[in-house]
Amino acid sequence: MKKAPFLRPLVRRFIKDDEASASMEFALLTPIIMWVIFSVIESGWLMTQQTMLDRGLSLAMRDLRLGRRPNPTTQDVKQDICDYAGVLRDCINTIALEVVPMQDAIGGATAVCVDRSSNIAPTVTFNPGSHVEQNIMVARVCFVVDPLIPGAALGAALPKDATGGYHLLSYSAFVNEPA
Repeated sequence: MKKAPFLRPLVRRFIKDDEASASMEFALLTPIIMWVIFSVIESGWLMTQQTMLDRGLSLAMRDLRLGRRPNPTTQDVKQDICDYAGVLRDCINTIALEVVPMQDAIGGATAVCVDRSSNIAPTVTFNPGSHVEQNIMVARVCFVVDPLIPGAALGAALPKDATGGYHLLSYSAFVNEPA
């Protein structure tokens, strides 16, 4: 089959034409630049929340260690963590706290997190130890956070649970000193 002779000059003219080159560059580079910008915003916000969760847990465990809260309950300590953390949205409902003596060891690498798709709160161990003997206590917190931009950039790449939330984990250990 013979090629149409009239196409050859059209193709040459199209290749040599540079009138829309700036528009082409813009169209090709804009998605990449937007992906980078959204990823930076997302990672910055996640890092801020992680840092504040670590701070909240550290200060709440300090209060426990120093005995500032007599007979603490899980809700009391969760409230302290949320108060100290500050920026965590809906913190008290999306945080799971586990505190156990070191010899009981917090089970494996899988943290217990709140399942926001269910109204049932997860069962976790809360044993702040006693100040009668020296106990090494380990605390683990899981906070479920929604990505800022779930379908774009880093927000799309993060491992999420069934509700679209990302799990932030924080650990702390302290020693109960005898009174």
